[in-house]
Amino acid sequence: MVLSKREKYIAIGAISAVVLLGINSLVIGPYTDKLSALDDQETAAKKTLSDDTLLLHKQQSLQSDWQEMLASGLEADDSVAQSKTQQALQDWARAANINLEALSSEHVATQHGPFQVINFNLDFNSSGSQSMRQIARVLWSIESANVPIRLNDMKITTTREGTDNLDVKLIVSSLYMPPTGQPAATGQPGATDEQVNETEDVQ
Repeated sequence: MVLSKREKYIAIGAISAVVLLGINSLVIGPYTDKLSALDDQETAAKKTLSDDTLLLHKQQSLQSDWQEMLASGLEADDSVAQSKTQQALQDWARAANINLEALSSEHVATQHGPFQVINFNLDFNSSGSQSMRQIARVLWSIESANVPIRLNDMKITTTREGTDNLDVKLIVSSLYMPPTGQPAATGQPGATDEQVNETEDVQ
């Protein structure tokens, strides 16, 4: 069968289209997919490197803070950690012109890992135009302390609706780190260390 010139062109075009489609499916498609996957891997690797570099720099910058914490506040003995934290809380309250009504502590159940926790419960009243400033000063003292202490919970309520008489309750945690191989505190709740308004320590 003899094909006309027009039919030959059509046949050549069809064959070329099939060949190009095959090349695209077998060569170009997989190549572009692989290239895209490599780009994604490169992006992920760059992000991982950036995160690791940032973490390394942060670790280096915090190393001095960690050494200071080890030297000044991270005690091995729970009774020493309890006593020092209690004294610090009293000092911060006194500096803010706050009279603590109650200050008690209790050991948290034994934690996994090197650190153990003692919780402190503080209760006090604050009133007048300086009340929020006083509360803020105590909170700043806790947050900026160079000893291992943190604020866990805070509750502020008004003792009378429409007044600035505030009743404040704080829960603060202190860390200590027993030597490796030595048992930590039993986790039994400690008795109230003191009702501060019944002593002259916080006056």
